[in-house]
Amino acid sequence: MERLDIYEAQERARLEASGAIKPQRAGRVKKEKTEVQRTINTTDPDAGMMHRPGKPVGMHYLSHQSVDAAYGIVVDVAVTPGNANDSEPYLERIEYMCSHLGLKIKTVSADSAYGTSLICQTLHERGIRLYTPKATGGITYKVEFRREEFKYQQEKASFLCPAGKGWNAPPTDRFSNSARFGARAALRRRKRATI
Repeated sequence: MERLDIYEAQERARLEASGAIKPQRAGRVKKEKTEVQRTINTTDPDAGMMHRPGKPVGMHYLSHQSVDAAYGIVVDVAVTPGNANDSEPYLERIEYMCSHLGLKIKTVSADSAYGTSLICQTLHERGIRLYTPKATGGITYKVEFRREEFKYQQEKASFLCPAGKGWNAPPTDRFSNSARFGARAALRRRKRATI
């Protein structure tokens, strides 16, 4: 993370100098970061608590492999705690393979999590071409609302989500039977009232 902080500070200074962004106000005091409580395994303190969709929750390690695609040979393996970001060891492993293994890396490919500005910039400076999946162009974050957060609007026979948008709930298993049948009954009452 220190490497990322240095990169961001340098990039901010470059953009401010070129006039692309406004300089930060002087005298603004940064708030101290609150320390995040981390779960530490007393029998294996190097393991990290992993919370990822579709993966078992618990103390784990992550394995990062680099493969020579032309020959199908694993050339490097790195192990990190389970709570490490996938992209954290990436540049270190590239530098290790170049300096210690003497590889002349020209192109690399990785999933979209590795397409960060720091990785792109560093690889570009080294003359290495990075291939990652194209961005979908849509919203890349996920927001989920619990069913309790939706408010039923009887006059419209629809639900209002926490973001303020209306939603005509289809009869799915996401809602309990009472909400599903309640919505249908309200819609029938509304139709009868307009006839």
